[in-house]
Amino acid sequence: MTEPRRHVLVWVAAEFLESEGMLHILHECGSIPSQAKDWEKIVEGAEDFGGFALSGKLVDPNHGAGIWIAPVQDPGLEIMIPWHFVRSVVTAQEERQIKTFGLGRASSRQKAASPLTKPAE
Repeated sequence: MTEPRRHVLVWVAAEFLESEGMLHILHECGSIPSQAKDWEKIVEGAEDFGGFALSGKLVDPNHGAGIWIAPVQDPGLEIMIPWHFVRSVVTAQEERQIKTFGLGRASSRQKAASPLTKPAE
């Protein structure tokens, strides 16, 4: 029996995007949003921030050439990021749900508890 694939977030050096072909691959697999087709701005943003993040499912973290990930939107596709482009890796067993907590949650309870209209006297 194989282990389920873990979720992964990889911080990648901006130089990984130097190839327009790589930008097309990342766009086709859903790693770059479909509306973001201005390659120069994407590369410039990655350079300004010292890299960019790729997320997906971890395929092989121990390959000698690099880390293999599968995009969440296309699990049949596997992308290898050479180790010299990888800056950091974060993995998780389960996908985390975004939860509201703190003041936002208390505020929503107050709204739900208060009547919408003032009762007639």
